Amino acid sequence: MGKSESEEDESGLSDDRSGSDVAIRSDDVVRQFVEHWGMMARSWGINATMGELFALLYITGTDWTADELRERLQVSRGNVSMNLRELMAWGVVHKVHRQGQRREFYRAETDVWTLFRRILSERKRRELDPTLVVLERSVETIHRDPALRELEGRIASLRQFFGLINGLASRLLTLESDDLEELRHLIEFSNGTVPAD
Repeated sequence: MGKSESEEDESGLSDDRSGSDVAIRSDDVVRQFVEHWGMMARSWGINATMGELFALLYITGTDWTADELRERLQVSRGNVSMNLRELMAWGVVHKVHRQGQRREFYRAETDVWTLFRRILSERKRRELDPTLVVLERSVETIHRDPALRELEGRIASLRQFFGLINGLASRLLTLESDDLEELRHLIEFSNGTVPAD
């Protein structure tokens, strides 16, 4: 027996409500994700808008124009433009050209391992490498001036630690996605567990 008109109307309303609820929940997830990346960017000493732009492009998985990004995040056109350039310099956002379209679109890199390597590489260049240079210079200065020898132990300990971190970072940067199994074995070994064959 077929449904009555009232039953069909109620069913249609139910479907509409269900779709609307999903859209609301999805938008809430996107909002929380974007806000978190903005806060995380600030803690890294990076412009919050840069983190939010990347997060929005990544979580939605779609191409956006600069104007659409500006409207969604409620930031200035200059802010969007500057941070998109920076994200492209990091290699985590790409400019996309569509045939027949004059507008430029932007898309986030979606391969997680590629993202990790590019972010690690940029942070190594900006933070770890300069720190190692300063530590090396400090050691050289101490060796030239006997009066500073009491500092040698502390500087040497820091240099050794940062040297180990640098070695680990350099090794991770050489790994490809296919080498993730090697990384899993490394982590399991460091945790004291025997990797499964």
